[in-house]
Amino acid sequence: MMRLRFLIPLVGVASLSLVAVACSDSGSTSDGAGGAGGAAEAGGEAGTPTAGDGNEGGGCSDTGTGTLVFEVSGLPDGVAPDISTTGADELAVNEAGSLEDLPAGNYEVSAARVFDEDPIVRTVYDATVTAPSFCLADGDSHTVKITYKAIPTSNKLWMPTDMDDELAGFSSQAIAETGMTDATVAIDGPGSKSIAFDQDGNLWALGPTLADPHVVRFKADDFAASGKRTPDIEINLPDITCSVAFNNLAFDADGNLWLSSGCAGQVLRLAAADIETSGDKTADVAVGGLKDNEGIAFDQGGNLWVGGGAELLRFDAARLDASTEDAADLSVTVTSAIGAKPIKTDVMAFDQAGNLWGVDEGGNWVFQLAAAGLDQTGAKTIKANRSFVVSVTALPMNPAFDEGNNLWLALSSGEFGGFSPTQLGVSKDTGAPVTPAILISSDSVGAGLPVAFFPAPVGLPLYHAIPKP
Repeated sequence: MMRLRFLIPLVGVASLSLVAVACSDSGSTSDGAGGAGGAAEAGGEAGTPTAGDGNEGGGCSDTGTGTLVFEVSGLPDGVAPDISTTGADELAVNEAGSLEDLPAGNYEVSAARVFDEDPIVRTVYDATVTAPSFCLADGDSHTVKITYKAIPTSNKLWMPTDMDDELAGFSSQAIAETGMTDATVAIDGPGSKSIAFDQDGNLWALGPTLADPHVVRFKADDFAASGKRTPDIEINLPDITCSVAFNNLAFDADGNLWLSSGCAGQVLRLAAADIETSGDKTADVAVGGLKDNEGIAFDQGGNLWVGGGAELLRFDAARLDASTEDAADLSVTVTSAIGAKPIKTDVMAFDQAGNLWGVDEGGNWVFQLAAAGLDQTGAKTIKANRSFVVSVTALPMNPAFDEGNNLWLALSSGEFGGFSPTQLGVSKDTGAPVTPAILISSDSVGAGLPVAFFPAPVGLPLYHAIPKP
């Protein structure tokens, strides 16, 4: 069991308070440069045992005691590191400083991902440990340097655009209140009407034209500043020859990538291991027999929800390891909370309580189906628990929840906004369209666009929710 030790603060090095244990994603350790291009790798080279390190004869003596000094950089005030040691002693360290009288011997140091607090979307920091493996000799003091770096895609709302710059990121501060703003980061690269993040903050998108690959990935590190970017992974599915090949994409909890092909009447799975490289790929699972399928999403149970047709469909998780054309486990016809008007579900998102929030792109409806009614089977008509419409000029698409439980949507051309929890708790009829509590105008975006945050709030059934429940 790891012990939490109190350190002697370093002179000239800020000692960080022990406040961020809950702000650490301890399930994601970063022993080296991580976050941007995939799993973290060893940072720096492990120290080679030498006589001067107390490794006489090539070994490491475990006799005596020594001091470890932890130097931490790259974190703002109020965000503590999450450092662990294994080997001669197992420690959990949450601040810079010195630990004395530690057993001599071999040590391995790692540092986990941490994050700050933000009312809209947090900043995530990954760590590099310089020379993480070493021998602590009797009477010696060994310094370990831990450098944290913010993942560039974090602390932002992202959306594709119909401008020359095809992807736009807006910092949390830029969208904190109603107003006009340019994109904080504008990326010229192939992004389309559906985007998704993996756990490392890399952005995945559908190619916007027939000349582009079906699926592309941009490294998170490439989004630190505006400019032209080239995807580092490009994937095609030659078996899909119809146009437009794909409408939406989404990750499941295991990192498999799912693609909704309305023209093929299928939702296809690309295994996590198969999307680590570019090239032509073949889906390992196909859910077929669909009509007009558009949006896809996964709930906390790993069940696949498919929208876009006349009915909202649920395919249970137990069926998703094999291809099928059998009927969905649940087929839902939705009606409005007031007036029982028919509502189509094109795209959807789940909130932390497990409620499903759907968007009718043609009818401009936003609605909630309560979690308690989503475990039924067969064909059902379900009255929305909450429903309202947005402006008739709006072109809403894939929604996303922020840290404050505001639901964000693209609206009319050059506008997007966040609907507050209070607004989401009230139903209105079609004659009373709702304007979001935060309305952002920007020349950087057009209309009919999805939105996504990195990271997603904890508790959401999204692959890029940090930390995992």
